[in-house]
Amino acid sequence: MKTARLPGLPLTRVVLACAAGLAAAGAFAAQDRAEELSRRLSWIQSPYHRFGPPQTLVPGRAVLRDETDDPALASLLSAELRRLFAELYGREGWRVPFADGQPIGIYLARREAEGVRQIAARSVEEGRLVSPALLLDGTGLTTGEIVREVSRQIALATLEGYGAREDTFLLPAVASFLAGAGSDSGGEDLAILTAASALDLRRYPTALGPLWVAEMARAAGGVGFLRLVWERAGDTGEAPMPLLLRMFAEASGESGQAALLRCAARLYVSLEPEAAPSRLRLLDLESGALDAAPPEAMSLRHRSFLPEGLEESLRVAWPEDGGEGAAIIRYRDADLPPDVVFFRAGDLRTIPLAGVARVDWLVAGRVEGAADGVRAPVYCERSTTLPFSGLEPHASAGSDGPRLWWRTATHDGLWGWAVFREEVLADGRIARSGPEVVPSSERAEEPFGYVFVDKEAKAGTFYRYTVWAVTDAGTLGRAFAATLKTPD
Repeated sequence: MKTARLPGLPLTRVVLACAAGLAAAGAFAAQDRAEELSRRLSWIQSPYHRFGPPQTLVPGRAVLRDETDDPALASLLSAELRRLFAELYGREGWRVPFADGQPIGIYLARREAEGVRQIAARSVEEGRLVSPALLLDGTGLTTGEIVREVSRQIALATLEGYGAREDTFLLPAVASFLAGAGSDSGGEDLAILTAASALDLRRYPTALGPLWVAEMARAAGGVGFLRLVWERAGDTGEAPMPLLLRMFAEASGESGQAALLRCAARLYVSLEPEAAPSRLRLLDLESGALDAAPPEAMSLRHRSFLPEGLEESLRVAWPEDGGEGAAIIRYRDADLPPDVVFFRAGDLRTIPLAGVARVDWLVAGRVEGAADGVRAPVYCERSTTLPFSGLEPHASAGSDGPRLWWRTATHDGLWGWAVFREEVLADGRIARSGPEVVPSSERAEEPFGYVFVDKEAKAGTFYRYTVWAVTDAGTLGRAFAATLKTPD
């Protein structure tokens, strides 16, 4: 391989010229940022604002000037900023973005102020803000939203203080995560977003981005991992996102796509959005309407399926060219937590539908790059023999305690049986206990029998027992239930 050179110009001079150009560009960018931060201060002197006297929130760290006398807000802000400063700059070791002895002034407008939410400063010296000010239009914001936005802006200033390149998704996502500002985003708005059949995290960096960032930090060893990424991005000038992904892979041995899928699974376990916008029916699943091809970068494909009383099992074959996916399984018994089944290329799983209220299917997109547009249909078919067939249940209330016994003709992919007990107390309340586990072989081509005896049952009491099959994927399928009264 030959080294290419510009005609008439030695290579060393070319390198030096490029380095000088980059340094000059960086200097101009820093100067522009300082001038922009200084210009923002004019907002404070606007004749339309009447800020009250300064109120110390954290001595030497933060001062509030509010257009309204609001002691409750001041108290909440004081507690939140003490927590934030202790975590960010104490326990987690992030660099303080404000010059020494320069408390940040928080200016809170209560009348329409153009929706301003930003940090200002008189100047920037050695990467730190001199006379820093947080400008916030508080109209239409609740007290909690004001507190969270103040924390988020301080976290943003902390990240920007490292001089890393801008990133329209990762910067606000990490800032919201560090500030804890994404913790309130699980309400009605998030339920509406997650009901859609496609979800692009890049469009919602402060609502959904912190969830992905939290998953990355959890797998890579903690928040200190994020600080190392930002320090290196500031030192090398590398874009934060590719650097984050590379360092994450080195620290965890996983891909960003796997973290995206786990993040989505946690999200859909924690809430149950409206099913209609993304709903597939059984015929759709059997026709290959569930697409396992990875969607666009940082996106999720979401489909919901309501079995509506089906007693069969669903045999699911994930395609060899499919991306990483998951099924969130909710049961009609609301006391049972949802189960999560993960899928990779070539996986074969059986999901019993008996007792299942809903299945949410998720497919994670690549973290970088575009989708190739080629579908990868998931193969789904109903089965009446998986994970067992020929069930014959029996129950009796004998002198030795309630006894359940049952028999299967064959079984496959079965790990055991979970028995739950409901007892009617003397005051009419129902006490639930369990599960008691009855073991099983994983598969058998011949009949197999099982027995469960409740040795702790009381005399003259009504009991209801519900038996669930436990599959090799860790999911449950309702097998049968029996109600009986013990002898007096």
